[in-house]
Amino acid sequence: MRDVVFKITGVVLSLFVVWSLNFYPLGPDLFRPAIVLFSAIVIFTVYKSKYRWLDIMLLILGIITFGYALKEIEGVLERAGIFTTNLDLIFGTLAVLLILEMTRRTVGIALPIVGLVFFLYAVYGHLLPGELAHNGYSYKRIITALFTYNGIFGMPVAVAATFVAMFIVFAAILELTGVGNIFLDLSKGLAGKSRGGPAKMATLASALFGSISGSAVANVASTGSFTIPMMKKMGYKGTFAGAVEAAASTGGQIMPPIMAAGAFLMADILGIPYTDIIKAALIPAILYFATIWFSIDLRSAKRGLRGLPAEEVPNVKKLLLKDGKMLIPLLVLIIELAVFKVSPIRAALVAIIVALLLSFFSKKKRPSVKGIFDSLFDASKGIVSIIAPVACAGIVIGVIGLTGVGGKIASLVINLSGGSLFLALVLAMITAIIFGMGLPTTVSYLLVVAVLAPVLSDLGVQPIAAHLFIFYYACLSGITPPVALAAYTGANIAGASPMKTSIEASKLAIAAYILPFYFIFEPALLLQGSWAEIIIVTIVAAIGILSLAASLEGWLIGELSPIRRIALLVSSIIVIIPVWYTDIVGISLVAGIVLTQYLKSKTSQYSNVDLDVKAK
Repeated sequence: MRDVVFKITGVVLSLFVVWSLNFYPLGPDLFRPAIVLFSAIVIFTVYKSKYRWLDIMLLILGIITFGYALKEIEGVLERAGIFTTNLDLIFGTLAVLLILEMTRRTVGIALPIVGLVFFLYAVYGHLLPGELAHNGYSYKRIITALFTYNGIFGMPVAVAATFVAMFIVFAAILELTGVGNIFLDLSKGLAGKSRGGPAKMATLASALFGSISGSAVANVASTGSFTIPMMKKMGYKGTFAGAVEAAASTGGQIMPPIMAAGAFLMADILGIPYTDIIKAALIPAILYFATIWFSIDLRSAKRGLRGLPAEEVPNVKKLLLKDGKMLIPLLVLIIELAVFKVSPIRAALVAIIVALLLSFFSKKKRPSVKGIFDSLFDASKGIVSIIAPVACAGIVIGVIGLTGVGGKIASLVINLSGGSLFLALVLAMITAIIFGMGLPTTVSYLLVVAVLAPVLSDLGVQPIAAHLFIFYYACLSGITPPVALAAYTGANIAGASPMKTSIEASKLAIAAYILPFYFIFEPALLLQGSWAEIIIVTIVAAIGILSLAASLEGWLIGELSPIRRIALLVSSIIVIIPVWYTDIVGISLVAGIVLTQYLKSKTSQYSNVDLDVKAK
């Protein structure tokens, strides 16, 4: 009975998000503390510790503390550190500690440690030597900064509780109505028969559903439970099967039109239309999945792996006639966003309603009351696993704003790079990957973009390019060793080595490590410039990343010699340099290798024919 009550709380949270965002809008003074209050209740009842008494104590403290914020947040802001009361200090301190524990329970220890370090820096940072020392702030002022809209209840929570939360509910409803299974069947029908069919199928399915789900780890766990065993059955090693699923699921977060709500987050921060984000992200995302597809094809050719038997591959036309109507909510969503310019929140609501209505007209897809209940509860777990970390990110951002340490870090990056844009980009890449280890993509993006986006902009990078650059590497942290949660999830399903799987996934997704540098130096990849320029740059980029994939796989038409592999690697690197003559050199190298490999394969075929004739 107790578990049912806790589940009801989670369901109420999901319904509260939908209702308050669409039918009864609340001001930030009510909505933001309320969403954190609901999250505290769900977390301390669902994410249990070994000690029941501790969970109950934290639950009570969470209700009282965030209930106080719900009632007094405007008052705390008005008192502004000068007339801050003892209750403000007590509940403000409790709020910081509770958020740290809520974050630890949902995403692990890494982010709470970062949050705690920044909090201690705000309190004791004036004692540090050198440039990192700040001027010193009273505890009242620190709490005022963190217990209001500048910290815990700031922009990160506002965005996560609106765009992200709404699309988490949308993804849960789509999963309920069976869209995930339709994606799998559709992918099987489109790619199943081709060489490396099961792996290509996994790539398509994960790209489709990963764009909506918002979590690479969750996507690996859901679609991977079908695709990974299928790949192993067809002859792929567990390491490669887990890596394919992890790399494709990670790529779903950078795939328009939804980009796991990243597009909405970016548009809100930059203050530009959502459609500008998805247009800019389109070509890099296509190139990313083209590289994975090409790598799979090369690996399959190298090992003589074939597609699925014809009897196991569904007919795409029949599938669309039978279940295609269940994809209508996605089309509705895209049309609303791109054509009618409807707000993402309202578009998601309409898509949810359409999905539920369509499911009720199908006996097989019709959800039960229990199914809807469970889906809303699952959605609430997804919501709190974002709300707690972004509230913790709010602590970090609040300290950065209060102490000005962001400017000092930015100056440090510029000094270390010596004013070189390339070195600054490398430092930004490393920072984004490190901050993203073990964290949701949106959280690591928010942490890094607050500090490093202004640095890149000062060095001449366009704001949208700078944000996409950081977002890419925040996504890639999920498959980058040593902490690669998406790859580790795939490895667990495949029964393979987590480290080897993460390395294999990084190789498959190698394009994503290079593409951000490419679109920084060649903005035409972000659909900026003339169509002629966009087409030329896209073709050059495609040649570069595909030659890199061939170099890593050691196969192109036939086995590649070490010298040719090195030549392909060099060509893939030099085409990044934004001058025409390096493009010509790189493309010429690739063309020469393709030609020699083709002639080599033909010679080999003729030799085999001669041997057969002599044998007869």
